[in-house]
Amino acid sequence: MKLWTAATAVAAFLAAAAAAAPAKVEIVSADDISVTYRELQPLRLAVDGDLYHRKDCPAVPKNAESIAPGIATLRRLQPHACAVGAKPEYAQFTIKRAPRDPNVIAVLFLGNSLTYFNEIPKITQAISAREKRPLRVDAVTRSGVTLEQLWIDTDARKRLWLTHWDYVILQGGAGAAHPTYNADVFQRYLHMFAAEVRQSGATPLYYMVWRHEEPPNYESASLAAAKRANVRVIPVALAWVDLIRRGRFERLDAGGGHPDAFGAYLVACTVYSTIYGKPAHGTPHDFRHLAAPNETYDAALREQRIDADDARALQEAAWAAVCRIK
Repeated sequence: MKLWTAATAVAAFLAAAAAAAPAKVEIVSADDISVTYRELQPLRLAVDGDLYHRKDCPAVPKNAESIAPGIATLRRLQPHACAVGAKPEYAQFTIKRAPRDPNVIAVLFLGNSLTYFNEIPKITQAISAREKRPLRVDAVTRSGVTLEQLWIDTDARKRLWLTHWDYVILQGGAGAAHPTYNADVFQRYLHMFAAEVRQSGATPLYYMVWRHEEPPNYESASLAAAKRANVRVIPVALAWVDLIRRGRFERLDAGGGHPDAFGAYLVACTVYSTIYGKPAHGTPHDFRHLAAPNETYDAALREQRIDADDARALQEAAWAAVCRIK
């Protein structure tokens, strides 16, 4: 694979984020062996009476208390001249990339609560356990995050490069930008992520989520966006809407649009069928043991039980949706 450098994407990035805050992570260079990146470091201040300084200020007293900016604000401390307009700084690191494991298919999820609710990544890994090459799954998620925010505000790009992933799943379609709302911003970052995923040696996949309002318009816009970015689609929305329309399930969400245990299993089955090219027949369907205790986002997974008939219906719907867009 050719060396990736910051120049590869700098023009697109500057056009997209000129007015945005500095990105948490910037990739400097990368190849199959290592990655060099710059990462914003948490700003630390030092207390001197009613003032706060930058920690490296020569006027800082010895053994001064170190605090975060938020604490300085809560204490109503005033800034020393050195700390006026103080901003976090980048530190640069070069790290070896984890070697590719030929015994597994490595998958990274990037998304928001429509990815992490009811342990979708863990369920996806669990249903592949009997495969010759099972899935090894990890995720970078944050509530409400868009692809733009994943690019700028999280360490998703660093995580993308530190491991040799086979697939990176880009979850769009919720929050402040999706295929039918702020569509230009959504499309820009879908393109940027897809390009960087390919540069890293992985295949990008677009996790197409569901919308209850005007699903045909949303589905067509999602498929068109993925086509423009040349990204394969994990067509969860198609399977979801089909099951509800046919009355097989009254609903697949746990309120607020988040998937319940049945919806989470449908997502996992659709990912499975997209990657393996076959229905998820015979895969396990009881995942109550994966639920985190006392976590609200895992309540449905703890409380609901998927029986064999329901599991088969979800498996079939996922496979039908995958076949529909081949």
